[in-house]
Amino acid sequence: MNAIPAADYPARGYAWTVVAILVATAILSYTDRQVLSLLVDPIRADLGISDTQISLLLGTAFAVVYGVAGIPLGWLADRTSRRNLIFCGVLVWTIGTLACGLSQSFGQLFAGRLVVGLGEAVLSPAAISLISDYFPPSRRGTAVACFLSGIAMGIGAAILIGGGVLHFVQLGALAGTPLAHEAPWRMVLLLIGAPGLLWALVILAIREPVRRGVESDSGAGRPGGGAPKVGPAANAATARAALDQPVAPAIGWSKVIPIYAVVAIASLVDNAVGAWAPTLLTREFHMDRAQVGMELGIMLTAAFGGGVLIGGWLADRAGVSGGWSRKLLVCLTASGLILPVAAALNAANVNLVLPSIPAYFALSGIVTACGFSAILDVVPNRSRGLAMSISFFLNVAIGGAVGPTAVAMASDRIFGAEAGLGPAIAMTVAIFYGAAIVALIATRTGRAAHGPS
Repeated sequence: MNAIPAADYPARGYAWTVVAILVATAILSYTDRQVLSLLVDPIRADLGISDTQISLLLGTAFAVVYGVAGIPLGWLADRTSRRNLIFCGVLVWTIGTLACGLSQSFGQLFAGRLVVGLGEAVLSPAAISLISDYFPPSRRGTAVACFLSGIAMGIGAAILIGGGVLHFVQLGALAGTPLAHEAPWRMVLLLIGAPGLLWALVILAIREPVRRGVESDSGAGRPGGGAPKVGPAANAATARAALDQPVAPAIGWSKVIPIYAVVAIASLVDNAVGAWAPTLLTREFHMDRAQVGMELGIMLTAAFGGGVLIGGWLADRAGVSGGWSRKLLVCLTASGLILPVAAALNAANVNLVLPSIPAYFALSGIVTACGFSAILDVVPNRSRGLAMSISFFLNVAIGGAVGPTAVAMASDRIFGAEAGLGPAIAMTVAIFYGAAIVALIATRTGRAAHGPS
């Protein structure tokens, strides 16, 4: 298989600068999305709402519009400027976060979360599609993992930054300002949301790269096969030729659907644990909310971000020797290690529960990074924006909508409020990662039986 030479891609320094900008954007995105998990009890008390309503704000409100808008926005990312789409998305989700901070009722807060979901729906499909055109396949897994680490670090950063801002507010740092009379949770949302208005301008520094071929980065699928031409003139010719090809080449759905399922399950459990872990620590172990924000935030930023980076590195190593199937073996191993961590989440000792939360996210980060890298191996270039939008739709429609609510429902209807959140969180992790293990074993067994295709 004749791949495009690495020298024909954009300069490595600039390519990594673009990745850095997108990583920072992902952190900003996930901070705006996830900070609500640190503010559960203050919002409940202020607005007089239930845990189930909170779970709808944490998951469903965001997930509905994210899922509905994600696929058409991914389709659009395959046909228009991905840089401009991301710029617009940052502005929209920033407005949504500010609206959440100004909300006076459950309905208004729900509507604000819908706007946040609309803006954020464009980021990941467009960003991953951009990155795939900045790096050759041999370095793509690591580059994509760096971007995904921004999403991963965003979970920890949301709790860390939110805890820091909350501590800042509790110290009276905004006394005498127009915000002084606002509830602390409102001030956190307003202070975290506002920087997005400036960051949107940074996105305009990204240059839209040439789209690298139609079906793959190899000569396969082009008339006559063979190695592609290189050089500036060839890039223009490649871009023109790509426009003349079918815009949605056939995808090997039998390969990609099980990978979608595994990544969606990882997202579901990430959302479940991320949404309720801070409340588990504050409600049942009586930890200070700002303290939880600082301690857990630092742990999650390092663990989830590090797990995704390690997963990207493992994906590149596995891809050299065994392609996408070997990457799924890495996913299977990490998923198996998560099961004993699930039991630790239900421990009665905070010194065991607290480190088990970042341990879970580190392993889940490996699953996520290897899963996304495998998807990029299976789908053709010209469909990567659409393929990523489908994956993120499933991640949010299944993960964001179901994950937080699954814990709340299990706590209310299976274990009872007196049992606390620990059993419900542990059960959610064990059941869904058990399903992921079954899917991974079935996929690898089926491939071995039918041979690579």
